[in-house]
Amino acid sequence: MIEEMTKERAYSILGLPMDADFTTTSLAFRNLRDKYHPDTNPRMRREYTEVIAAFEYLQRMFSD
Repeated sequence: MIEEMTKERAYSILGLPMDADFTTTSLAFRNLRDKYHPDTNPRMRREYTEVIAAFEYLQRMFSD
C-alpha cells in the first residue's frame, strides 16, 4: 500500500529539515535520484519512486 504524501513525509524521504529552501531540496533530490536510479541500483526501485514523488510534491508546494 502506498502512503499518502504529506509535507512532513516528503521532507523526511529527502532527508531534509522542514525549513529547507528549494535549492537545497533540488540538490537532495538529485543526489538521491542518482543513488536509487534503477539502472544503477535495480533493488531500489521503490525508494526511487518515493524520492520522485516527494520531490514532485514539494515542487508543487514551492511553485504555489
